[in-house]
Amino acid sequence: MMVRATTMVACLALLAPSSLFAQEVAVPTSTFALMNARIVVGPGNVIERGAVLIRDGRIEDVGAQVTAPADAVEIDLTGMTVYAGLVEMASSIGLPAVSDGGGRRGGGGGGRPGPRRPNDPAPPGIQPARLASDVFTPGESDMEMLRRAGITTVGLAFQGGLFPGQTSALSTGAGPIQAQVLRTPVAFQIALNGTRGGYPRTLMGALAYVEQSFEDTRYDIRVRTAFANDPRSAPRPTFDPEHRALEPVVNQQMAVWIAASRERDFRRVASLAERIGVHDFVFLGGQEGYRATDFLVSTGRPVIVSLNYPNPNEVTGRALDYHIAPISGDDVLDEEADSTVARALRGNAAALAGAGVTIALSSQGGDVSEFRKMVRGAIEAGLDPEAALRATTTTPAALMGIGGAVGTVERGKLANLIVTDGDLFGEDTHVLQVFVEGVRFVYPVEEDDEEEDETPRRGRGRRGGVR
Repeated sequence: MMVRATTMVACLALLAPSSLFAQEVAVPTSTFALMNARIVVGPGNVIERGAVLIRDGRIEDVGAQVTAPADAVEIDLTGMTVYAGLVEMASSIGLPAVSDGGGRRGGGGGGRPGPRRPNDPAPPGIQPARLASDVFTPGESDMEMLRRAGITTVGLAFQGGLFPGQTSALSTGAGPIQAQVLRTPVAFQIALNGTRGGYPRTLMGALAYVEQSFEDTRYDIRVRTAFANDPRSAPRPTFDPEHRALEPVVNQQMAVWIAASRERDFRRVASLAERIGVHDFVFLGGQEGYRATDFLVSTGRPVIVSLNYPNPNEVTGRALDYHIAPISGDDVLDEEADSTVARALRGNAAALAGAGVTIALSSQGGDVSEFRKMVRGAIEAGLDPEAALRATTTTPAALMGIGGAVGTVERGKLANLIVTDGDLFGEDTHVLQVFVEGVRFVYPVEEDDEEEDETPRRGRGRRGGVR
């Protein structure tokens, strides 16, 4: 790898006080020229040999005729490919667990004990004002793990709950968390789960709770408006924190992500969205979307497709595959039925994309360090590679409202890039370098990287510097 060091570093060293040389001195580099690379600008747009110029965290130029300026650290990437960094849209990494009685099926029985007063503590699954970015506390190596997987932008989404909070989008840099936030909130989350120890505890209760909350919020808005216009005769308004959090959604100012994994969930969610007056919503999960492609096409709504597949025995209709088990030996028919369902689950993304549904891919609920491997599995099951790239870059960026900043290798965008030694989702491809808003992380290929190793490798990147 060819490197041309800047003269600025030498000048700074000469001007520095002698006491500085007693300790390590790091001079950050803000300008890189990635030369002679194959550049995948975006889905369907490839420069076979060109350069990317990075300055002060952004892409200053990209093209086949770009030359390296004198102040740049020049990196020869002959034989390598530059992609936009992956956008993982719905990860719960670093977020607190949401305790509820739901899961995929909802909670148990129980009735409503009466309305919750404004100052009463909310159940764990009902925290609509909570911002994912505010409660994001990644482990020591979590951000490194994301970068190592090629993820330079992560969408944070809660698992479980009814109103668990509001999603956020962050860069995966190594600085303070507040400095990594790209947009917050991104969307309001709804999942039709029950709560433990109170109302709602059933699916029907959850549906009723959501509808009543939206109606109460609309009423509060009307009362507050009337009081502002005529305080002498209008009712005095109340200020419920849950309703305040819902106001941007009610006023069509915030998108909504609604959990829907099973075939029957899609119709239930679409019907709920219509009743509460929500038009800008996204299906979150979508594992059984292949069973409802026509309906999903008819809604025109996007699906965040989880590549974290359920057990085949949990899939709709699988329990109805009755047969007589053999007295002895393996139950071959049962194994074949499970294999058929498993193949259908792996082909879910391909079925949805092939039908014309807008999809984004996510590891939602799974091991985010395996994200590229998950996407490769979807490709092997029939998803077009270009559609896979779109579903992990441009589409999630657009759905989170940050498409102008990330998702493609274009002039003016944040320098969120990855450098690979092959096709992005190839089985033997390594992520060699990652740039997050212009900060460079290097991942040398070591001997054990060449072997099959299912253990996630963490903390082996090196920030900044030049090899």
